[in-house]
Parts: sequence; C-alpha cells; structure tokens
Amino acid sequence: MTQGASKPPISPGDPYCGNCGYSFIGLIDSARCPECGKPIVEVLTRPGFAASWGKRYRSKAMLFGLPVIDVALGPHGSERRGRARGIIAIGDLAYGWLAIGGIARGIVAIGGLAIGIFSVGGGAVGLLTADGGFAASLGLANGGLAVGTISTGGLAVGAIAQGGLAVGISARGGLAIGHSKLINHFNWLLGGSSSQISGVLPFLFTLGPPLIVGGLIGLLVMARHHGGESDS
Repeated sequence: MTQGASKPPISPGDPYCGNCGYSFIGLIDSARCPECGKPIVEVLTRPGFAASWGKRYRSKAMLFGLPVIDVALGPHGSERRGRARGIIAIGDLAYGWLAIGGIARGIVAIGGLAIGIFSVGGGAVGLLTADGGFAASLGLANGGLAVGTISTGGLAVGAIAQGGLAVGISARGGLAIGHSKLINHFNWLLGGSSSQISGVLPFLFTLGPPLIVGGLIGLLVMARHHGGESDS
C-alpha cells in the first residue's frame, strides 16, 4: 500500500475503490489501488446515479389494480429512466391502456417505439393498425416502410399494398409488383388512384382508431380520477 497517498475528491460518475474510497480518476498505469493495494478489477466502483430533475406522479385513484394516471419522465433518484405503468402511462418506458413514451406498450401505444393494438410512432407495431416511419400490422399499416395485410406507404408490402414501391398479391403504385384488380375494391380505404398514394384516407384509418379509443380511455380515466381523488 502506498503510504500517504491522497484521496482525490469523488464526483458523481467517477470510478473509485469500493474498499477504501480512493478515486481512480487519472489512474492509468496501475493494476491495484494506490491506497489499499486491492486489485482494481475487484474493487472498481462508481457512485450511484442520482438525479432529481425527472418528473414522477402517480394518482391515488386506482382501476383494475392500476393507477389511473402514472407519469415517470427522466432520471429520478436511482432511476436513470422513468418507468410508468397505469391506465394512462406517460414515461420513458410506458405500459398501460393508453401508453405514451419513448418505448410504449398498450392498447393504444404512442411513442418512439410503439407496440399495441393501435400504434403510432417512429416505429409502430400494431395488431389492428400501425402508423409510423416503420409500421407493421396484422391489419392496416401506413408509413414510410409499411408491412401489413393492407399496407400503404413509401415502400408497402402486404396482401394489399399501395405505395411508391408496392409489393403484394394486389399492388398499386409508382412501381407495383402484383396485379391491381383486387386493390380496386379498397378505393374507399386507400384512395381511388395511384396519385393518392400519400392521400388522407390511409391516415384517417390508421390515426382515427387510436384517437377514438384513446379518447374513450381518457374519459374513463377522468371520471375515475375525479371520483378517486374526491374519496381520498
């Protein structure tokens, strides 16, 4: 052990010796702690992450065992990212009936990566509808890259596909691989001609359901939240 070795101050995130507290900042030529002599691989530690600028809120009102509103955004205490779970969940990671967040999973999911029955996001995976930069759905998918039973987008792949490049059993678009007869029966959904590849109709059918279902969830939550907070 090095006698009289000073202990540099430790800042959040700095590596230090878990045995004696000596800071390893600037230490590049030693396999052992200069203070206590312990092998660095055994005692290397970093102080716990602590931050308080994140937002946390959980309603007292409950529904089906879940808080009706749960908000967890940003780092808080020892949490590097917020994890929200509720009927309405808003967070870095959000799980709920209506989930909004960086990664969102729910009946209606809206986020950077959204996974749900109705999904909207940068990357959207939906059981019935999906709308996003990348959209995949067993039902209707609309996006830059859309993969679904019925798909529309810049690149659309599906049984029924319409897009700049469309690949499907029945396809229509700038470059279409597939016959166009069947797709004509879906003009009410996809538009009446290839000039409407990016028309409003696909957006109405992929954005409409999550807005409607999300609105109904919101009304349910408002009623329950008001009643639960009044009872407390």
